[in-house]
Formats: sequence, C-alpha cells, structure tokens
Amino acid sequence: MEGNPIFHQTRLRLAAWYTLVMGGILVLSSLGVYSVVAHAYHETIDQALESAANALRNSIEPVWQQPEHRRQLAKELSLEICVTQTKCLPKTAVIKQPITEAANPVNYYIRLLDRSGKLFASAGMPFDKLPITPPSQHLQTLTDFSGTRYRQITLPLDTQNQLSGYLQVARSLTDLDQHLAYLRLTLVLGLPISMILVGFSSWWLAGRAMQPVYRSYQQMQQFTADAAHEFRTPLAAMYSTIEAVIKLQQEPKSNSGILDVLKRQNRRLSQLVGDLLLLTRIDQKQLTGEYHPCCLNDLISDLIEELAFLAIESHVNLYKQVQASEKLYVMGNEEQLYRLISNLIVNAIQATPSDGKVAVFLEDSELYAIIKVQDTGIGIAVEHQQRIFDRFYRVDRDRSRASGGSGLGLAIAKAIVQAHKGSIHVQSQPGLGSTFTVRLPL
Repeated sequence: MEGNPIFHQTRLRLAAWYTLVMGGILVLSSLGVYSVVAHAYHETIDQALESAANALRNSIEPVWQQPEHRRQLAKELSLEICVTQTKCLPKTAVIKQPITEAANPVNYYIRLLDRSGKLFASAGMPFDKLPITPPSQHLQTLTDFSGTRYRQITLPLDTQNQLSGYLQVARSLTDLDQHLAYLRLTLVLGLPISMILVGFSSWWLAGRAMQPVYRSYQQMQQFTADAAHEFRTPLAAMYSTIEAVIKLQQEPKSNSGILDVLKRQNRRLSQLVGDLLLLTRIDQKQLTGEYHPCCLNDLISDLIEELAFLAIESHVNLYKQVQASEKLYVMGNEEQLYRLISNLIVNAIQATPSDGKVAVFLEDSELYAIIKVQDTGIGIAVEHQQRIFDRFYRVDRDRSRASGGSGLGLAIAKAIVQAHKGSIHVQSQPGLGSTFTVRLPL
C-alpha cells in the first residue's frame, strides 16, 4: 500500500483529518478541564473563607457594642486599634494558614469596620497596601500594588438585630494562581505531545482501516491482469481467422465489408486489452528490471517517420525540433517510452484541424530531458485539464468513439512517466492549442 500513490495520499488525508478532529476535541476537553478545576478551586476557597469569617463573627458580635470589651477582643485577635486611619498600622506578625508549607504561605488579613465603613481595627496587612473597600459587596477579588490577588468576604456585625459594623476577612490567592499556572503549563506542553501521539496513531489506524480496501484493489488489479491475459488468446485466434478468411474469400464483394468490420473491432479490442495489461504491469511495478539506456533523439525520429502518414491523412504538418547539443539518453523501457511519445503525438494530430501544425521539441535542462508536443488544435478547457490523465476520462466522447479512442492514452502516458520518475503536465487554452511537457531524468 505504501508504494501506491493513490492509497498513500488517501491514508495521509485520513490521518490528517483524524488528527485535526481529535486535536479539536483535545483542545475543547483541556479548556473544559481547566474551567472545572479553576471553578472548584474558587468554590473551595470561598467556602473555607466564609466558614472562617462566620466563626470570627460569632466571636465578635456578642462584645462588639461594649467599648471596654472591644480592646480586649482586638488584643485576643492580634488586631491593632485604629484611632485614625493615618495612624493605623498592623502588627508585624502576619496571619498565615498553619497547615500551609512555609515555601508557599497563604496570607490572611482581618479588618473591622464601624457602621459607617471606617476602619476600626486590622491585622495582617497595611490598609494603604490594599485600600479599604466599601462593605456593600459580599465576595470580591482584590489586587494589591505588587500584583498579589486576594479573595475577600464582608459580613455584617449585628447587635440586637441592628447593624453595628462590618467584618472583612481575606486570604491571598497566590497558591491558587500557582496551581492554575502549573495546570496551564501542563496543558500547553501536553497538548503538542498528545497531538504527536494522535498523529502517529491516526497514521496507523488509517492504514489498518484501508487494508480491506487495498486488498479489494489488489484483487481488482489481479482480475484485470487475468482477464487481459485470457482475452488475448481468443482475440488473436479471431484475428488470424479473419485474416485467413479475407485472403481465401471467393466473393469479396458480398462478405468482405463485414469481415473488415470484424477485423477493425477485433483490433480495437486487442488494443484495449493491451492497454489494460500495460497499466496493470506498470501499477504492479513488474517492468522496473527491464530499464536500459534509451536514445530519445532516435526514438522521436522513428516516431515522426512512422506517424507521418497519419499526419498527411489528417492534413496536419508534423515536424520535430531538437535543441539539445548532443544525443540525450535516459534510463528506461524503450517500448514504454515509445508508447508514451506516440500517444502524445497521435492525440495532438487527432485534436488538430486541417492545415494545423504539430511540433515535437527535444531539449535538455540540467539533469532532465524535456519533450514537448505542441499542437494548434482545439485546446482543452481548464475544468478538464486536471482530469484528462484519469483512466477512461474523455473530454469529447463523440470524437473519441469516432477515432477509436478508449480514454486510456493519457492515463498510460502518465503511468509511464511516473514509472520513469519523471513528470508530465499540460498547458492549454480553448481554440489556441495545447502543449504537453514531459520531464525525464537523464
């Protein structure tokens, strides 16, 4: 399957599409995982913060309205009493989560506000580093001047069912940001690695999926080869019999016309079988061992002489033009190269109207021999140029049937060129003729 370009390209496309689809699924899954993890982290932090704030509020509310007890409460909670906001400085001790490792501390701060929202006491962080926020929002995320984010909760302090102040408790989100950064890094680095693994898996799976198709293709190839071999024997016998009957015919006027038709159709069938057999042998690479140096100059000269009668019959001027300074040799199968150039010249003659021209050019370019077959014929439309090398594809089916063509000539030419590691392409405009260019390695 690797040696067949059609199946190789199909397998590559299947693997590429599979990788693209799986890549999209992985990207969406990664975004989903990141969103779920980030949401779970935030929910856990909010729940823990609210639980700690509620416990503090339950301790503060009973003594909040008794001034003599406020200072005792502030002392127990390590809070610094604020006479004025400009002279309110927290203690040097920073409240930390006791279970957090020293390398990744979680900083907390506590603030007590009176009913008007003015700071009464605080601990853990200077208020000028993270300004006091209005107590209207229950939960909010703040960022200090150094870029550290804090998650803050604000709870009202009630005394005898009346609002008497506010409690603000916050913790830093440094650990959360670090965890999410590690998660993002893991996803960013893991996604390309996953895509590479998916690519290799896709290539393997595409090969496995195409094996039944390729086996069917091989069976079809084998059937074509076997059928061609089986057809050749009876066709040859029929042709010989018809030839003998024509020679021995006593009344040529009565039956010779019928026998001529049979002979012509027999020749057409024989050519079709030979074309199919040649394509099968080229596909199966059964002719690679028969390559030897072939002179393109002699080959083209012989073809010009042999096809001159066809050109004269079609009223077409056929000539060659060799621009190479010396004879050009390529490694190949002479019979196949003969068929390649012959197909191009015959097609050019058939596509050229009376008084037209068909020119065959031979030139060398670095490591390649270049053969050009140029005609002044009807040309080929752009939409047909990509398909004229397909097997059994004919631009004008009526003209092809009249000339006896089967739609395999250019397909054979392309197969022969590819077997010789060359290239073939066409340049054409409707009404202005066509130029087929073949490049073969010297």
